[in-house]
Amino acid sequence: MNEEEIYLSQIPKAAPSRYQAKTVSRVLDRLFLEKGYANEQSRESLVQAWQDAVGQSLSGQSKVGQVKRGALQIYAANEIVRSELEYLKSKALASIQAALPEMKIQSLKIHLQRFGS
Repeated sequence: MNEEEIYLSQIPKAAPSRYQAKTVSRVLDRLFLEKGYANEQSRESLVQAWQDAVGQSLSGQSKVGQVKRGALQIYAANEIVRSELEYLKSKALASIQAALPEMKIQSLKIHLQRFGS
């Protein structure tokens, strides 16, 4: 190292400014989050993962609810569907966790809610 490099290395580095430019992807992520586009997209992927996990017949007789504290809320049309979903619960959970690891779903809560099919 020459004298100039030694001198420059001793100068303290300035702290990063809080007004630094943001990347386009970070700005878009924030916009999607604020406008709710991210929720719609994640909801669609969650519904698709549910259909893949339990099949067309059972997914048609159940509804995907919200994720609350790591638990995905599922609403069954009748008691028979609810029983079948309880039986398939661990398999369905593993399938959803594999398809959507970023959602961090830890359990499924299956509720009875009568609705038209």
